[in-house]
Amino acid sequence: MSRELFKSMTYKDGKVYTRQCSNNVYPKDFYSEENTGLTKRYNELGQINFEKWFIANGLMTGNIEVLSGSNKILRRLNYVANLLWEDKDFRELKDNEDKAFMKSLSVNTESDKELANKESIIAKEDIAKYVSSFYDTHNSKFKEKERER
Repeated sequence: MSRELFKSMTYKDGKVYTRQCSNNVYPKDFYSEENTGLTKRYNELGQINFEKWFIANGLMTGNIEVLSGSNKILRRLNYVANLLWEDKDFRELKDNEDKAFMKSLSVNTESDKELANKESIIAKEDIAKYVSSFYDTHNSKFKEKERER
């Protein structure tokens, strides 16, 4: 399975710059450049919703791996993602999503397929809502700690 290895991610002038490479590429050269896909999503969602999306659709899916020695933004987002995996309620939501996916693979009729598709969409929406709430709670804690310093 291919995944992207991230060393840093920064926001500047409405653009997202990353230092990343694929785990399948050798030698591993981490050049800082604008990630146009992430920039587009960042401009559509704004920074806070972009970070929620990045956690749910990048870090939590395993498509993106944050490397040690990463910058502050990635360390914070990766920390929240790790806390999510330790959260019982989140794991139950992920299990429901996996069950809906497995059900969609084993259906035979169009009506069953449509029902399974709806279940999968609902499960993904539930995860997105939970990640959003979880992020808000933990992001406020990070801001409080920064103010104390």
